[in-house]
Amino acid sequence: MKKLVLFLAVLFSVNVAMAQFDFCLGPKIGYQTQSLSYKKADIQKGFKNNFIGGVFARVTISNFIIQPEFLFYKSGKVFNFDVDPTFSQSGIAVNPSITLNQTNMSLPIFLGYQIDGKLIKVRGNIGPVIYFTLKQDTEFNENDIPESVNANNVKVKNTTLGAAFNVGVDLWRLTLDINYSLGLSNVIGDDFNLYNIATGDPINVPIDKTRQNMFTVTLGFKFL
Repeated sequence: MKKLVLFLAVLFSVNVAMAQFDFCLGPKIGYQTQSLSYKKADIQKGFKNNFIGGVFARVTISNFIIQPEFLFYKSGKVFNFDVDPTFSQSGIAVNPSITLNQTNMSLPIFLGYQIDGKLIKVRGNIGPVIYFTLKQDTEFNENDIPESVNANNVKVKNTTLGAAFNVGVDLWRLTLDINYSLGLSNVIGDDFNLYNIATGDPINVPIDKTRQNMFTVTLGFKFL
């Protein structure tokens, strides 16, 4: 009798869990930027240069959400540095910059909660993000650097970490998400070297922060 009661209790729990379990999968596309602008020209240019697309999956259990995503996008950023001129015999101040263009893939894993309405569902999520660099083009701009000085060892990381905050709305099979991701690790290594061609003496240039924070808006469609 006890075994029968236990079996029925387990069966009931499984049925309840299955009734509250939901899975969906689909593509999503959108716009990503590192700086917000309300100008029409900036937005039109941004849609061309800051397009983002990929796929998402979502598991909902009793209104709790697990949502991993695979997103692909291109990014461009100019990092400027101030270097003490004392390393140069001429004493000329140097202000080099690094232009970094990348093709990236991001893997956010969101955890959150969903509120079900009659027509729409509202979601709030938070989670870690892993960024992978698939292709990169690094250009070192030697602004005001004497001819006797050159640069090397600009180290760009292939993998960086971040944290993302997301709010979203579902209407029928459509999903709208607004996301802000905060960079937790530097894109460029902690330093790079300038060196004097004549003497070969290296000059270490410290880099404070090359973290990238991004604002993203995406529209998705749930196939399942």
